[in-house]
Amino acid sequence: MSAEAAFATCSWKVGKRSVTLTIPQPKPGKPVHVVCEWEPDEPNKLSTAEWAEYRAGRAHALAGVAAELGINVAVLEL
Repeated sequence: MSAEAAFATCSWKVGKRSVTLTIPQPKPGKPVHVVCEWEPDEPNKLSTAEWAEYRAGRAHALAGVAAELGINVAVLEL
């Protein structure tokens, strides 16, 4: 994450790892790029169950931020 102050941070478990999602302060009319950090390391591959845990945690975190700001959120998985 850059030196810019975080607007929101949320962490959850995915298998034996922890994921921390950091969201910078939104700027009107601009897209927001979140950062996901994995501890103790970034996985090379996730199992089906781990993907489900990751997506559920991400959805929960983004839904909370969207509700707080009164905005819609879209996620692109590449």
